[in-house]
Amino acid sequence: MRLLPFFLTFHIAIAIFWMSSGYLRSDLTFLAGLLLLSAVTLVRQPGVGSWRFGVLAAVCAGLALAVPARTFHFLTLAFSALFIFENWKGKINAAPVLVVLLLTAVVKTMSIILGFGIRLELSHLAARVLQLAGWSAQAEGNVIMFEGRPFSVDPACMGLQMVDISFLFCFFLLALVERRLGKYLTWPILIGLLVITTGLNVTFNFLRILLLVVGNIPPETAMHDLVGLAGLILYIFMPLYWGIRWTYAQCGILPKIEHNSSSTHFGNNAFKTIWSPILLTGLVTFFAFTHHGTSPEHVNANYPAITPVGLPLICSKQQLADGVVKYTSDSVLIYVKPIRGFYSTEHTPLICWAGSGYQFGQVWEANYSNTHYYTGLLEKGKEQLYTAWWYDNGHTRTISQTRWRWLDLGGAAGFSLVNVMARDKSVLERQVQRMIKTTNNNAGNND
Repeated sequence: MRLLPFFLTFHIAIAIFWMSSGYLRSDLTFLAGLLLLSAVTLVRQPGVGSWRFGVLAAVCAGLALAVPARTFHFLTLAFSALFIFENWKGKINAAPVLVVLLLTAVVKTMSIILGFGIRLELSHLAARVLQLAGWSAQAEGNVIMFEGRPFSVDPACMGLQMVDISFLFCFFLLALVERRLGKYLTWPILIGLLVITTGLNVTFNFLRILLLVVGNIPPETAMHDLVGLAGLILYIFMPLYWGIRWTYAQCGILPKIEHNSSSTHFGNNAFKTIWSPILLTGLVTFFAFTHHGTSPEHVNANYPAITPVGLPLICSKQQLADGVVKYTSDSVLIYVKPIRGFYSTEHTPLICWAGSGYQFGQVWEANYSNTHYYTGLLEKGKEQLYTAWWYDNGHTRTISQTRWRWLDLGGAAGFSLVNVMARDKSVLERQVQRMIKTTNNNAGNND
């Protein structure tokens, strides 16, 4: 028992080491979530230990050994720390687990990718509603032409900041109300609350788009931010506050009183006290110093990028880190980025180009010869680049996250993300059409 605080401190030190070295996220949301962990952690049954987080940590460690994904390394670290804390102080509530899952890289990436698709759908839905209200409105990707003037639905409208803040607020309320009422909610009800929170976010962003378009409130203005903040409080914070209180009052369960015994109390079992934390700490240390990153050679050997068809007649080829292949001609730039598998995040332009200082202006879904792809305009100051991207394995080209992951899970050839860049829109369109036409002539299966 005396060593448990030391083991817990060691886990925190590894988390700081991973963040400082860039292996873990260190953005504002991640830091806020880590700080919130201490506020939402509630000892539900003091003095009562459990193996549950130890089992989860062991499972994630096994997955981390089989799959080189940072998410499993982080989950091993987090569940191991929760295991040590729970068997030091007692059984804890569910809110810390929800915060940990929210902070994983895969949730962050998938929220960006799925949020992008939802943002486009909300733009079209908003345009239809404005038409029904008697206004002249038409959606072109994420740009709504309203009464003859364009309005761009920026990423903040389905913004990760507001979505993350709303979920962190939800988890904070779960811990706060449980602390006050002494009741807890079952996992099905908690999952239901997460679904409701997601629905509130979608509804809020839809109403926000309508107000910003009708009020002609452009991005990067004080009023734009005030509208977002007011909507966040009115449409998300307030419903969550009253809804969670009502849910606990109606569905909350009083925890059972468990007495300390050799089967439940961690401190009465020497094996649990000494060897379990040592084993888990050893695994975390192993990941910290041997799985700090994945070398480009490892990625190139096991997850090679496809060689796309229809490349420019004269272009140079360059091998980059993480298996990425770059093709350069005098007018276009093509990146082919291999994806490790269905379980993996990918180098989506929504993240990669934002990291290079670019912002997406207009983004839309295009179609050529029954083949769909995403295309858009990147802006960085006065500099503009046109881009297009899709997922391709040499046989199937798609923009559907569900489709390429399902095919990969079923044993199909590995997918790569193909990203084409050009400074001229017509040049980009000709290059993309050439690549699609060549694939179709080779009897590719596209959607």
